[in-house]
Amino acid sequence: MEYREIGKTGVKVSAVGFGCWAMGASGWGPVDDKESIEAVHKALDTGITFFDTAPGYGFGHSEQVLGKALGKRRKEIFLATKCGIDWDKDGRIFRNSKPEYIRKDCERSLKNLKTDCIDLLQVHWPDEKVPLADTMGEMLKLQKEGKIRFIGVSNFSVEQMKECQKYVELVSLQPPYSMLNRAIEAEIVPFCLEQKISILAYSPIQQGLLTGKYTPDTTFPQDDMRAHNPLFKGEVFKIILNTVDILRTIASKYNRTMTQFAINWVLCNPAVTVAIVGAKRPAQVQENAGGAGWKISEEDLKRVNEILLKMEQEIMPRLTAMHKNK
Repeated sequence: MEYREIGKTGVKVSAVGFGCWAMGASGWGPVDDKESIEAVHKALDTGITFFDTAPGYGFGHSEQVLGKALGKRRKEIFLATKCGIDWDKDGRIFRNSKPEYIRKDCERSLKNLKTDCIDLLQVHWPDEKVPLADTMGEMLKLQKEGKIRFIGVSNFSVEQMKECQKYVELVSLQPPYSMLNRAIEAEIVPFCLEQKISILAYSPIQQGLLTGKYTPDTTFPQDDMRAHNPLFKGEVFKIILNTVDILRTIASKYNRTMTQFAINWVLCNPAVTVAIVGAKRPAQVQENAGGAGWKISEEDLKRVNEILLKMEQEIMPRLTAMHKNK
C-alpha cells in the first residue's frame, strides 16, 4: 500500500481509502453487516488506514458497524466522518450546520464509532442557511476540546473553502472525482494544490460503472440509487460501457483490472491524496487495494484523456436532452 500526507498535518494515510456508505445499507442493494465487518478486517490487513463514513449513511448504521468492526484496532487507522446532515422522523434528510447540531452530530458519532476522538470531521454539504463563521466556529471548539483532530469539508466550492479558511485550518476537501466526473479539474484542483488542501476523492469508480462488470442488459432494482442515475440509462449507459471496454485494453498492459486502473487514474492527479472506494465484501477490498502502489505512464494518461474527451462529446448532448425531458 502507498501512503500520502493529509494536507500539511504530517500524518500519512493509505492512498486507497475505505468508503463506508454502502455499509449503511442505504441505496446500495442488500448489505450484510457480517460481511461489512469482514471487509473492514480485510482492509486493515491489506494496509488500508483511511476509513470514511458519515451519520447520514443509514442514519448512523454505517458508523455503528464500523465502530464494532474496528474494536481494539481503532488506533491503527485514520478515522474520518462527517457532520451537518439531519433527518426527520420519516427519514427525510436535510442540511443542518447550526452550531448546536454540529456538536450533537459529533457527540453521536463519537458514541457510534466507539472512540474518544475523530481524526477528521468534515462538513458533509454546505448549508446556505447558516453562516460558515458559525459552523466553523463550533468545529474549532470541538477541535480545541480534543474531540476532533482535523477539520475538513465535503462538496464545497473554492469560494466556500476560502471563507472557511478565515476561521479554521482546512486540511481536506472531499469531492466526487472519476474518469466520468472531472468537474473539479477546472478550479478546485489548482486551488487545493496551491493551498495544500488534500483532495479525498469519492466515487472514483463511479458507483461501479468503471469496474467493467456491467453490460447493456444490466438493470437495478428501484431501491438502488443507480436505477435513477442518468449515467446508467439508455444510450448514455451503452456509450460509457463501450468506452470502459476500450480503457480496459490499456489497463491490461499493467496487468490490472479496470477497477484498479480507474482508481489509479484518480491517484495520478497530484492534488489527490486518497481515492475513497466503497466496498461491501472482502474480495472488493482486495481488488481496490490494487489501485495504489503503481502509476499509469504519461503517454497512457494522455491517451486516456483523448478517449474520455471523445466519450464526453457523445454523452453530453444526450444527458442534456434527458434533463430537459424530466
